[in-house]
Amino acid sequence: MNKQPNSNAKQALNMLKMEVANELGYNYNSVNDKIESNAPQGTLEGTAKNVLAGEQVGGQMTKNLVAMGEQALLNKYNSNQQ
Repeated sequence: MNKQPNSNAKQALNMLKMEVANELGYNYNSVNDKIESNAPQGTLEGTAKNVLAGEQVGGQMTKNLVAMGEQALLNKYNSNQQ
């Protein structure tokens, strides 16, 4: 499955990433598409905390996307029942 990513979808995912990062207290650097912790950047501690931040943001994004998918399926199912 070699589909080119839809630029609108990519933009929407980046916005979701930024929202989730902000909710969790992290920064989203749109220039390099990275999640950054509040630890000093360019240090081993900063790098380690950035990895953890990325994992947390990615996990929460997945939960949000699954919830959106479930809601879309429910809406489709309910509209077909009428």
